[in-house]
Amino acid sequence: MELDYKKLTQEILKNIPERTRVVISRRFALGKTGKPETLEAIGKSYGVTRERVRQIENDGIKRARKAIESSGAKDEFKKVKALFEKKINACGGIKKQENLLEELGSKEDRNNILFLLSLSESLVKEKEDDNFYSFWSINKETSSLARKTAADFIKLLEEKGSPETLENLYSEYKKTSQKLNNIAFYCYLEISKNILKTIDENKIGLSSWSEVNPKTVKDKIKLILKEKEKPLHFKDIADMIFTLNESLSARSNRAKRLHPQTVHNELIRNQDFILVGRGYYALRDWGYNPGQVKDVIYEVLKAGNPLSKDEVVSKVLGQRMVKESTVLLNLQNKNLFTRDGEGKYTIREA
Repeated sequence: MELDYKKLTQEILKNIPERTRVVISRRFALGKTGKPETLEAIGKSYGVTRERVRQIENDGIKRARKAIESSGAKDEFKKVKALFEKKINACGGIKKQENLLEELGSKEDRNNILFLLSLSESLVKEKEDDNFYSFWSINKETSSLARKTAADFIKLLEEKGSPETLENLYSEYKKTSQKLNNIAFYCYLEISKNILKTIDENKIGLSSWSEVNPKTVKDKIKLILKEKEKPLHFKDIADMIFTLNESLSARSNRAKRLHPQTVHNELIRNQDFILVGRGYYALRDWGYNPGQVKDVIYEVLKAGNPLSKDEVVSKVLGQRMVKESTVLLNLQNKNLFTRDGEGKYTIREA
């Protein structure tokens, strides 16, 4: 369906008094791709209060709705309104504003679409607040249901303590309700600022969780190491953080490249990361012990019975990305280790 939102908007507004038309145009940034002007800014230009501008805007919306019925725009607006309702109903009766605008048209169309949405008396706009994004609904009851559904699943995620797949969350939902299909169910969750998809979009978690919404360099290093499940060189981690930031930029414009030394400094000073080779780091949670090769040998021998040279080498290479000769050289440290008559090594007693 080819829809010319700008042309429809102009047709509706053309018979409205000039000052009212200008106020509406400035409030919705019609004919532009920029942001709408504030009530205060418009009020200053006219020498009136922001409340007076609000009254003019509200009056303009009412006049525009009446103009639809008495102009050549009636049939076209009916088509547009039907499309709006179709998109929103496909999501269980609510739709996050940002996603709705993306589906309805280009960036150049957005301000005109928002104006036309505002003229649709059957639809309800829910304004953004601390916990929810702006979204559109078919009625107030559906808005309340969506908010409650999102709040209930925030509690569920808090109990689980880690991200879950949409399939698992939807299975939990179906135990208590059959009202929504899986698409509508996710539409209800995505209006919440506290619920977010993981970077790979395979799971859903709380936006406050670092594995869902990493903010610090430490958070990002952890996320990358967990994803790759192997030790990585700090330069490779720096490159991966830039790629990660590009993905995050859609959320908060954090797509910047970090100097490798910045990443290296974080790896060095944070005890969650263990140096396991020349420039290679792993997570302590994986069972790696801190320290130099001699320290690793010490921990290996401290854990049990005397070990042969090959056994020591095998266990240390499981902890460090070094050459076998490096392990053997450190094993010759007579101040720390001793070899018995069977050629097995133990810790030298003080």
